[in-house]
Amino acid sequence: MDLEPTDHWRSPRIELFVLRPALVTQDYVDWLNDPLVNRFLESRFRRHDLDGTREFVAQALADPAVLFTGIRTRADGRHVGNIKLGPIDRQHRLGEVGILIGRVAWGQGIASEAIGLLARIAAAELGVRKLSAGCYAANTGSERAFVRAGFAVEGRRPAHVLLDGRPEDTILLGRLLQPN
Repeated sequence: MDLEPTDHWRSPRIELFVLRPALVTQDYVDWLNDPLVNRFLESRFRRHDLDGTREFVAQALADPAVLFTGIRTRADGRHVGNIKLGPIDRQHRLGEVGILIGRVAWGQGIASEAIGLLARIAAAELGVRKLSAGCYAANTGSERAFVRAGFAVEGRRPAHVLLDGRPEDTILLGRLLQPN
């Protein structure tokens, strides 16, 4: 999906931008391979390189049901993470959110701010009426970020995934959007 950024894409501290293959840096690849960053991501099961990551970004960019954006700080333009909306279900006007924040930006509220921006884009520019997300129960930082961004815990799937070889619950979150 190829959109041009509008005011919905910016807050005082951060802005979202359409992530393109040429914008994929070694820093981004390093986040994907960092055991602390990828601990709760399904991408942790494989090793990532620059070419493969650029191909992944190209595929997301070509998918009309996905909006894949980078997150950068407005003060210095530094790419600090990514946030994805997709797949988008056009019939039911639903969208799934996934987020990755590099360690350099942890603990600053950037995740909840980026989730809030994505919600504005989803409602105002894409006609999405509800967002959903999921996280491992042990990923309390992610759950807090979504709740701060207006999501509510809608459910829990007991022993749904394996974390370090042990069953782990998945937390299901959702947010109804107001049309702009």
